[in-house]
Amino acid sequence: MKSKKSPIDFRQAQEDLRQSLRQGMLDAATRLLTDEGPSALTVRRVAEAVNCSTTLLYSFFGGKDGLSNELYLEGFARLKEEFRVASEQAGSKNDSDGLAPLRLHARVYHQYAKHNPSYYMVMFGDAIAGFVPPVESRKKAWESFEVLIDAFDACMKSGALPPSNPTAAARLLWAAMHGAVSLELKGYYLKTERADELFEAAVDAVLRSLQMPRNESTKQ
Repeated sequence: MKSKKSPIDFRQAQEDLRQSLRQGMLDAATRLLTDEGPSALTVRRVAEAVNCSTTLLYSFFGGKDGLSNELYLEGFARLKEEFRVASEQAGSKNDSDGLAPLRLHARVYHQYAKHNPSYYMVMFGDAIAGFVPPVESRKKAWESFEVLIDAFDACMKSGALPPSNPTAAARLLWAAMHGAVSLELKGYYLKTERADELFEAAVDAVLRSLQMPRNESTKQ
């Protein structure tokens, strides 16, 4: 008895092809971004890289802003994954320093910025002229820091830090890290080791301030 062949799902085949084309365009945009920097990120260059018309690319992303938004979200997705891996590593270690998980996440953030400067500038800088991430994308970007917030929460519950708002603490550390990284990526330091020293000092300053009980930290 002959087995019956499954019928072809034309709509599903179309959708699979569409997703494959879309991913190929994003991959090409990522290569241009990482190899040549944000200035190479144009609709024409991406279309040429995948040998398609600019019209087709517009149909997928609605233009350069749509493509930029996808790269913005991709950058945060990659950072989120780096944080996730760091969180797993922190959970498998018994460190005498109760703040070790926070220092580990800080190092991950620093290394991510240094190894992915073009992505970082799309995520946090003005690398793509005129691009402003939509509100929904910015909300999704903040989700990348949930692991850092959880790490602060765990440190507070363990007694390594006094109880406070873990979200506010994560934002404070992020602000310090971003300031130091931005100066580094924009070339304000001629020696790499000085940039590393500043980053570590900024992280230490924030963690020390958070270790102080609130009533003590407000004393002059």
